[in-house]
Amino acid sequence: MLAVVVARYGGMLEVMDRPVPRPGAGEVLVRVRASGLCSTDLHLLSGRMSLGNLPRILGHESAGEIVELGEGVTGWNAGDRVTVAVDVVCGKCRHCLTGKTQRCTSMQRIGFERDGGHAEYVAVPAANVIGLPPTLAYDAAAILPDAVACMYHSLVGRGKVGIGQKVLILGVGGLGIHGVQIARLAGADVIATSRQPERLKIAEQYGAIPLNTATESLKDGVHELTRGEGMDLVVDNIGTRASVREGLSLLRPGGKLLVVAYLDDTFEVPSIPLFKTELEIIGCRGSSRQDLEEVVRLTGSGKLRPVIGAHYPLEQIAAAVERLEGGDLVGRIVLTRE
Repeated sequence: MLAVVVARYGGMLEVMDRPVPRPGAGEVLVRVRASGLCSTDLHLLSGRMSLGNLPRILGHESAGEIVELGEGVTGWNAGDRVTVAVDVVCGKCRHCLTGKTQRCTSMQRIGFERDGGHAEYVAVPAANVIGLPPTLAYDAAAILPDAVACMYHSLVGRGKVGIGQKVLILGVGGLGIHGVQIARLAGADVIATSRQPERLKIAEQYGAIPLNTATESLKDGVHELTRGEGMDLVVDNIGTRASVREGLSLLRPGGKLLVVAYLDDTFEVPSIPLFKTELEIIGCRGSSRQDLEEVVRLTGSGKLRPVIGAHYPLEQIAAAVERLEGGDLVGRIVLTRE
């Protein structure tokens, strides 16, 4: 089968011929119909996060149909349409037992420590597949496990976003555009930032107040929306020292900074404003299975709309990467199969 792999750190994403995996006990084999290309896929080339033994097949966002059941699997049938949760968890630790599967102490991740969905087939635990409604297309379903569920987990699970709150989303790209929808669905007012006018146009269509940080003052925009009080929530999808500092400076007393991105390894914060106004800095990673199930339900009902920027055949991974690095897209790139 064809698959997109990291053959060596510091290299490029390559399309290689790999054996079709066989589902082990408790696993299913999924014929992948679509997979989402994420900036994290490019970060993995650097070796910043270990992928274990190389070559490794990437792809942590995927959807398709089950074609084979491993030993002991019940409740699923060949032909079932599914999307695939990223985290393979133990189900036994205190975090799993309380529904916080994104904190499992022994997790492996599909497309990271395990081979992923940028391939024609992927073998995954049956516990990781979630059924799709017939109205939900594969390309839309493919990007739910990260681009959409991550924002849902951050805003709803960690930020507790609610009616009447003021939310600032720094960086309205593949994740942020879905954050706009989720925050608006929760009843919040939203400012969305970007330096790309096309991204801001789409964000405005979903109910955000657009702010071009290349030409407009973010501080003035926040002051106008909140009458000088500051934001309830700031979602940092940029992940630099500067974005963290700026995000904190725009919060109201008791406000929350949701740290989603991690471009810089470290950041510094002024300590006096942090304790004086009781600000919160909250790390946000991935999503729980419950988050993904809720996102599938909301998308299937039409309340959330996955935003896709472009489609590329799996074999054209080099062109897809070039487009992603160009930074002009709104939404996710989806790699398709015939």
